[in-house]
Amino acid sequence: MRKFNGVPKKHFHLFLKECEWRFNGGSPKQLLRQLRLWIKMANQR
Repeated sequence: MRKFNGVPKKHFHLFLKECEWRFNGGSPKQLLRQLRLWIKMANQR
Protein backbone atom coordinates (compact mmCIF):
# COMPACT_ATOMS: atom_id res chain seq x y z
CA MET A 1 0.00 0.00 0.00
CA ARG A 2 1.07 3.57 0.25
CA LYS A 3 4.36 3.88 2.02
CA PHE A 4 3.41 6.05 5.01
CA ASN A 5 -0.27 6.97 5.19
CA GLY A 6 -2.11 3.88 3.97
CA VAL A 7 -5.16 4.01 1.70
CA PRO A 8 -8.61 5.12 2.90
CA LYS A 9 -11.24 2.38 2.54
CA LYS A 10 -13.46 4.54 0.36
CA HIS A 11 -10.62 5.01 -2.18
CA PHE A 12 -9.16 1.51 -2.02
CA HIS A 13 -10.84 0.37 -5.25
CA LEU A 14 -9.30 3.32 -7.12
CA PHE A 15 -5.87 2.59 -5.67
CA LEU A 16 -6.19 -1.05 -6.70
CA LYS A 17 -7.19 -0.12 -10.27
CA GLU A 18 -4.24 2.28 -10.52
CA CYS A 19 -1.85 -0.47 -9.39
CA GLU A 20 -3.38 -2.84 -11.94
CA TRP A 21 -3.04 -0.22 -14.70
CA ARG A 22 0.59 0.47 -13.81
CA PHE A 23 1.46 -3.24 -13.62
CA ASN A 24 -0.18 -4.08 -16.96
CA GLY A 25 0.59 -0.82 -18.74
CA GLY A 26 4.22 -1.33 -19.61
CA SER A 27 6.97 1.23 -19.34
CA PRO A 28 6.50 4.70 -17.81
CA LYS A 29 6.77 6.13 -21.33
CA GLN A 30 3.85 3.97 -22.49
CA LEU A 31 1.78 4.93 -19.43
CA LEU A 32 2.39 8.63 -20.08
CA ARG A 33 1.38 8.18 -23.72
CA GLN A 34 -1.86 6.50 -22.60
CA LEU A 35 -2.64 9.31 -20.13
CA ARG A 36 -2.08 11.94 -22.80
CA LEU A 37 -4.43 10.09 -25.15
CA TRP A 38 -7.15 9.92 -22.47
CA ILE A 39 -6.76 13.65 -21.74
CA LYS A 40 -7.00 14.45 -25.43
CA MET A 41 -10.16 12.33 -25.73
CA ALA A 42 -11.71 13.94 -22.66
CA ASN A 43 -11.05 17.45 -24.00
CA GLN A 44 -12.78 16.62 -27.27
CA ARG A 45 -16.10 15.95 -25.53
